[in-house]
Amino acid sequence: MDKYNNEKVMHVDTSSKLYEKNNTGIAYKVIKTNFHKGLGLSSKLKKELKRDLYIQYDYARLYAICIYYLIKDDYDLFETLIICGDEDFNSVRDYLELLFSDNKEYFKKEIISLFRLREITGKKGLKSYAHNIANSYRRRILKNIQRQQKGIPLNPILINYRLIKDKWEEIDNKMKVSGE
Repeated sequence: MDKYNNEKVMHVDTSSKLYEKNNTGIAYKVIKTNFHKGLGLSSKLKKELKRDLYIQYDYARLYAICIYYLIKDDYDLFETLIICGDEDFNSVRDYLELLFSDNKEYFKKEIISLFRLREITGKKGLKSYAHNIANSYRRRILKNIQRQQKGIPLNPILINYRLIKDKWEEIDNKMKVSGE
């Protein structure tokens, strides 16, 4: 399907699982333009979130929050968002719908999993186009500016404990209102 190989397709992937103790990079890459953005979660930040928000029971929510911050200003870059299955895709999609509930533009987009893309295209070995770039963000984004400049230029999104906690609580509130 050529539709999933055009310039309006964005892949999102992680490098290093959210539950692992080392740093995690999460990034997106637009296939044809090669434009990318990413963020890094330090092991210290993940430890604090695990302690305070009990994220070990809901890594899909943390993944959705990170994706939210990555794509919230970049709707014009994609028509199809392909999310790598590092966490439960259905949960991630549901959390994204809660986070974007006030944004009509988001609901015009097609959101599918990498697993589903493999089924559609018949390419069982298809890998996320964002995997290598997510690894670059994991390795370099949390380093000082001089060390970040080596290799592919990065487009970082700065994220911190407060930003994640605010969105975590927003999801809690929206789930209470909807009765889930």
